[in-house]
Amino acid sequence: MTTKPFILTAEDRLKLRRQVLNSLGRGKGRAIRGKDLARRLGQPDDRKIRLMIRELIDEGVPIASSVSEPMGFYIVANEIEAADYIRVLEGRIREDTARLAAFNKACSEFAIPEQPSLM
Repeated sequence: MTTKPFILTAEDRLKLRRQVLNSLGRGKGRAIRGKDLARRLGQPDDRKIRLMIRELIDEGVPIASSVSEPMGFYIVANEIEAADYIRVLEGRIREDTARLAAFNKACSEFAIPEQPSLM
């Protein structure tokens, strides 16, 4: 099975960006799953949707995601939602840090060059 390259023209990127921004609800109660958003916007999967969401966050749009009901992406509506999502992200960082330490220990028999720290 071959896949199409992940390429968007500048015009298509702007159009999809606008569509994603206009389709996201404000507040966790209006969260929408990436696959549902992709389907709504005529995308075969949610890869481009996730890319647009990442770009929007980088541009300052407070988009969060929830893995509990209601699941999906949403625009943060208030400081409580923002603080809750920050706690979720900080928890992921702690989990990933612990997993990295355990993996490094598990791989101690291999000669793996040390990587520069991201933090």
